[in-house]
Amino acid sequence: MGQSALGIGYAVCLAELILAPFIPSNTARGGGIVYPIVESVIASLGVDPHIGEDPVGGFLSFVAASANLISSSLFVTGMAGNPIVASKAADIFGIEFGFSEWVIGASVPALLIMLLLPPFVHILLRPKLDFTNLSQNIRRQHHALGAMSDQEYRLCATLLTCLVLWVGTPYFGIDATVVAYMAIVILILLNVLTWSDVVKNHKAWDTFFWLASFIVLAEQLTALGVTDWIGNSLSRSLHNASPLVCTISLSLAYFFSMYMFSSISSHVVAFAGPFFAAGYVLGCPPKLLTILVALFSSLAGILTPFSTGSVAIYASQGYISQPKWFMFGLLFSVLSLVVVFTVGLIWWKIIGWY
Repeated sequence: MGQSALGIGYAVCLAELILAPFIPSNTARGGGIVYPIVESVIASLGVDPHIGEDPVGGFLSFVAASANLISSSLFVTGMAGNPIVASKAADIFGIEFGFSEWVIGASVPALLIMLLLPPFVHILLRPKLDFTNLSQNIRRQHHALGAMSDQEYRLCATLLTCLVLWVGTPYFGIDATVVAYMAIVILILLNVLTWSDVVKNHKAWDTFFWLASFIVLAEQLTALGVTDWIGNSLSRSLHNASPLVCTISLSLAYFFSMYMFSSISSHVVAFAGPFFAAGYVLGCPPKLLTILVALFSSLAGILTPFSTGSVAIYASQGYISQPKWFMFGLLFSVLSLVVVFTVGLIWWKIIGWY
């Protein structure tokens, strides 16, 4: 896989697919596990992280961010908000939408979108990689590293502990964010990091502050009843349309409403219930609307560079400017919607979901 840019892109996609069923936080999975690997690969390819925009860094960052969201849409355990979708569907439609139903419904469109992801981003950014001396550079860097130090062993032990706690979130009841904060404290206490290292990480602090502001804004939209008003307005405007047209219209409105949010989980909490309620009133096929909302809860995250923690981490590296991220996100979203409303609808018709 490492002999071409596409091969590296597919390797990142495969890593996300393998981890997604076991780590119920897309931020923990993408930002805590896959992101350091991607950054290491980018550095190995000779990209300077301080030069700003770069096609190679941009290619791998956008592929990794998108793969994180696609893998999140494939499993009910892939993202924290997914069980909420299943719960709302059970409450409103009275259907069971567990792990197997989710995978069966999402598998064909999600895997096809994942397959199209690297070549699509490659066309947009056209990264040029020089693999001539890559193997020699990797061996030279590996030799220069020498044996693992005590600090590196402590770091690995801490990360392994985080991985266990993230995978076991349903059993331990410890939120992924709390685990991340615990890891920072432990690394400082073990002298792996210093407080000066934490303070100097300006990209992390920048992401923390503006992402938190958007989350508060999203919560206020719900508290003020804006989300319920949108759901009620949609049901009134579509009352003369066919159930299939209503389902597609509601799902599209749900998808693009992600522009209003900086957290895919907040998006689910705010809109899944009102949109399901509108679909119930309009007679939408329950499983069809549920799988569309299930897919779009994660896939819509690529629309903005601040939709979720993992995306914000990749976008904050600066390999792609924010205006370009918005443009690439919209283009990839159009591709995803085409796949869902062609191949996806055929698949769901075959399995009798409408």
